[in-house]
Amino acid sequence: MGRRTDLATLLTPGTPDSAAPRHPVVLPLTALAENPGNPRSELRDLDGLAETLRERGVLQPLGVVSREAFLADHPQHRAAVGDAPYVVLHGHRRLAAARLAGLTEVPVHVRADAGRSDEDALIENVQRDDLTELEQAHAIQRLVDACGYSQRELAGRLGKSQGFISQRLALLRLRPELQRALAEGLLPVEDARRIARLPQERQSLPAPAVRTRRAVGPPAPRRDYAVITLDTPENIAAALRRHLAPRLLDRLIVLLADG
Repeated sequence: MGRRTDLATLLTPGTPDSAAPRHPVVLPLTALAENPGNPRSELRDLDGLAETLRERGVLQPLGVVSREAFLADHPQHRAAVGDAPYVVLHGHRRLAAARLAGLTEVPVHVRADAGRSDEDALIENVQRDDLTELEQAHAIQRLVDACGYSQRELAGRLGKSQGFISQRLALLRLRPELQRALAEGLLPVEDARRIARLPQERQSLPAPAVRTRRAVGPPAPRRDYAVITLDTPENIAAALRRHLAPRLLDRLIVLLADG
């Protein structure tokens, strides 16, 4: 899984990239803090991954950076990071699953610089299939804010279409309560995109759709009703022939004859 190392050897100030370990090292989970800027707002369906890690261990090392290097770029996260000597940049899902599996240590790659790693982490998260569209939107906006990319430049950096970028960013124009409804699955993303085109003062949750029962098969033929005059035996016989099945008509004639 990697070689164990003394934490002190990794905390030497000013260690250049060339001096960083070329192979994964093993760190205890207690030495790792989650990145407060990670765009993933929730970690779903960890049971299967936790079972795999329990059986096989963590095969893909996490990407981490020292607390000092991380706080040099993000001093606003000092309280959130706490005293853990390392901050996870890549692999938050694996970290959560490792904790769920009861592991005590994981392999990591220690990086010297947090700045470029932040961009890599955001790009990696945008590419993930298990992020919601709203989570992707927040990750894309962070890339725009951090790196100053235009939508066209960012589309090329991510290997996505410019339409993909604009559709995600449009969701951030929703009112906060509509973003919450989208995140909770109460607002379909198709409706969210449509509503996002409106000014915020005109945005509101659509009324619940009224479900109508679908007719099965072709519509019933229209019945044309006519006034039937039963003033003579001939008219009565004609009406019976038109509106009664032959077998029923025969039975009725027999009954009348018997009577």
